[in-house]
Amino acid sequence: MMCAKLLKNSAPKRILVVSQTNIGDVVLTCPVIDILRRDFPQAKIDVMIGPKAASLFEDNPDFGTKVFNKQAPLRQKIAWFLDLYQAHYDCVVDLRRTALAFFLSPRYATPLINNTIGAHKKDIHLNRLRQVYDFETPSQKQYAIQTTQEDEQFFEGSIAPALQGKNFIVIASGAADSAKRWLPQGFAAVADHLSTTQRIIFVGDAKDAEIIDDIQGRMKSPSLSLAGKINLRQLAFVLKKCSWALTHDSGVMHLACYFNVPVVVLWGPTDINKYAPWSKKSVIVRRNEKCTRCCDPESEVLHNCMSFITVEDVINAAKDF
Repeated sequence: MMCAKLLKNSAPKRILVVSQTNIGDVVLTCPVIDILRRDFPQAKIDVMIGPKAASLFEDNPDFGTKVFNKQAPLRQKIAWFLDLYQAHYDCVVDLRRTALAFFLSPRYATPLINNTIGAHKKDIHLNRLRQVYDFETPSQKQYAIQTTQEDEQFFEGSIAPALQGKNFIVIASGAADSAKRWLPQGFAAVADHLSTTQRIIFVGDAKDAEIIDDIQGRMKSPSLSLAGKINLRQLAFVLKKCSWALTHDSGVMHLACYFNVPVVVLWGPTDINKYAPWSKKSVIVRRNEKCTRCCDPESEVLHNCMSFITVEDVINAAKDF
């Protein structure tokens, strides 16, 4: 494996991008995929991801996916690796910093050493790409996550009739980590307030359905829940059509930011420097200063900083949207 840098005229035939596992983490690597697709349109690009994010890239004509399942039997893992080995990649952009490139022996590969610390995760991934390829300005075209005509037909047939021609706001009340979640009664009050001018659509996976049922049960206004009813690509289409989104620090937030959807984000104990929203128009609502143990890794007390966010905080943050 050589340490030479990839150039635009290098003409690589096959490129492997080693992405992440969780949905939000995968979305944060998409700008890297976009740049490679833009600058090397003739190359065959594969993206290695975990099963959770697989439907994001379903039927994408611009690259293939190599889904790695940590829970798979050893025999399947060996077969998966041999498939990669036999692909003879010219370049491996490893955003996980594994030893995979050492075994695949491409001509161009990102080094194991990461020279960027303390930056936003999206920028860390872009700087990682720069270690092997000196790209120009980040891509403005979205190759990595593409919605289809089928997604539009689904929206027009199953969702649009309930909107009755009105604009709508997406609310993503779920988060994988319970410490990141705001109170159901808070969401209900904010949703009722917003319902006076726009429709409300709740989104999330099947696990979020119970939370959303609780919120809707507290509301006085009608709303629509798509929790567990749509795939990630359909969710992307819904986000692209909404006026703005209200989320936690979650995969939905990063997906909205990828499409530059305006967002109001309710922020808890996560490192804001690494994972802050990256839409051009975003507002962060946080009250961490009231929780003295919120970001103390030695604390055995559950994080409760989300409970200090008030309905008024959220409504005020949403006034300019």
